[in-house]
Amino acid sequence: MFAWLVQTWEDAKLFMYSIMLTFLDALKDIMYWLLESILDLVVVILDGLGSLFDGLNITQYINGIPPTAAYFASASGLGQALGMIVTALTIRFLLQLIPFTRLGS
Repeated sequence: MFAWLVQTWEDAKLFMYSIMLTFLDALKDIMYWLLESILDLVVVILDGLGSLFDGLNITQYINGIPPTAAYFASASGLGQALGMIVTALTIRFLLQLIPFTRLGS
């Protein structure tokens, strides 16, 4: 009789442990589902944001610059200066993304 009680107790412990593992797996699956739903929503929102810039045509503004202003900008090296500034800002932003390299800023 005592062996039957011990075996029943061990079976009950194993059953409760299985239920606990199942509950934790279900909780983990719910969290993954929630994260996936949020990321799907972010993708939909970002796809919708692309349509906001359909009406923006930058080439019409560049072509609308008067010839004298375009000549002065090219003679003074404005294109190269803007390229250097954009490159420097891009490098700075990329360095800010690396942990522990704030470099005084």
